[in-house]
Amino acid sequence: MGILWTSPMRRARTEKRPHILLAPSCALAALCVSLGTYAVAAEQVDVQAIAALLEDARAHNPEIRAADARYQAMRRRPIQERTLPDPTVGALYHNEDFDRLTLGESEFSFFEFSAEQEVPFPGKLGLRGDIAGSEAEREGAMRDETVLMVLAKVAATYAELAVVDRSTDILDESIATLELMVEQAGESYGVGTATQADVLRAELERGALRERLTMLAQKRTAAEAGINALLARPADESVARGVLPDAPPPLDSLEGWARRVEDQAPAVRAAREDVLKSQLALKLAEREYLPDFTFMGAYTNKSRLLPEWELGMRIRVPLYFWRRQRAGVTEAAYAQTAAEHSQRNVRVTLQGRLRELHSMAEAGLRLVDLYHDTLIPQASLTFESTRASYAVGRVDFLTMLSAFSALLEYRVRYAETMGSLYRARAEIGPLVGETPLEWWGESR
Repeated sequence: MGILWTSPMRRARTEKRPHILLAPSCALAALCVSLGTYAVAAEQVDVQAIAALLEDARAHNPEIRAADARYQAMRRRPIQERTLPDPTVGALYHNEDFDRLTLGESEFSFFEFSAEQEVPFPGKLGLRGDIAGSEAEREGAMRDETVLMVLAKVAATYAELAVVDRSTDILDESIATLELMVEQAGESYGVGTATQADVLRAELERGALRERLTMLAQKRTAAEAGINALLARPADESVARGVLPDAPPPLDSLEGWARRVEDQAPAVRAAREDVLKSQLALKLAEREYLPDFTFMGAYTNKSRLLPEWELGMRIRVPLYFWRRQRAGVTEAAYAQTAAEHSQRNVRVTLQGRLRELHSMAEAGLRLVDLYHDTLIPQASLTFESTRASYAVGRVDFLTMLSAFSALLEYRVRYAETMGSLYRARAEIGPLVGETPLEWWGESR
């Protein structure tokens, strides 16, 4: 429970109040202690709850499983590209007559068995294997980015769910307080110290709070559906209550995170592999000017005559190099330039996004401190003061209701800002190569 700031002089004045409306005022005062709580009552934050959701997503999310399958498939490519083409094996029978078999009677009748093996110019297979290896590494980086993005979405959606649950609690407490305020206004109206408009205004405010509760229930359903979709669960499966840590998450310096983007961001790693692949592809295109070879061997069986064998070699000559190989080198050079520019675009885009999220997080920290240390305590004192003054007829009901609404809004904004802060922190994770569990539960 929170603490209301009550000075001894204020308590003394309270003791001297008229006994009119004393019963509802005392009940209202007791409930206002809860409403005036500026530091949210510490809820048991079970890090294992979010850890279980993240582990479930890591194991069952379809997007992650598809990305992992693509990576595993690409890992099998390099050994294929480094292997020689399959050889060609042939069998041939030659006969001299249509009426009978002449094998062994004529030197022109024979069985022939042959084999051919194509051998690319030395270095080509190695380059093709390196290109495939670079593609596999890029796919691995994209798999890692998919994992981090999905886990960040789970954490962000969980934070949204926690904000909805906390806001619902605040509104429930506020409605209970408002019920007593309505009762107090009704009794004041009964003795002629309040107007009917005060009662109607309080009932209107109560209806507005119930409207907000209905909207929060819809938001919770949407958050549950989002989490279930990320975890490949049925859409209508219930999700346990979400609870955020009381303290804001830790924030590193912008410079430190910028260095981590360069070193650990999966998107930067993927772009780096794209550049490496384009460099290797350019080297391979230049080697296409060199000929490939085909080695042959054959054995000829002439039955009772002497057998024969032969060995040979064919060379594939790049005769039309000015049309094919030269254009291939130009194409590869442009592809390398495109990859380099794409890499730079990825870097500046991620750095810009990081700066945006870091700015949002820093602003969220300042707002959280402002709500926690200044606005909510002041609003709590203001509401307590106006409530006490209304009980003795010094202020009208509208003034007390305005103080009540201000305190309610600051408490809800505090919860929403804390949720936005955790969502921004979760979105920073994929940029710097970290999962939510690496910082969830820690304090700045």
